[in-house]
Amino acid sequence: MAKVLKGFIIAFLTAFFTKWLEDVFILSGLVLVVVNTYLVSIVEWNILAGNYLLGMVLIILGFVLAKR
Repeated sequence: MAKVLKGFIIAFLTAFFTKWLEDVFILSGLVLVVVNTYLVSIVEWNILAGNYLLGMVLIILGFVLAKR
């Protein structure tokens, strides 16, 4: 039973890091950029700039991982 569970966990983590991680990075970056676009009048400029930068970094990281 333990070998089956270990095999399942290893297979799941391998699939997650090879197939889904870039999608998660790209989607979270896009969501962050879209949410910040609607928060322009509410939040301070420094926070918005940092969030836009984080969104772009996530999108670029997702594309780099997707090219592999």
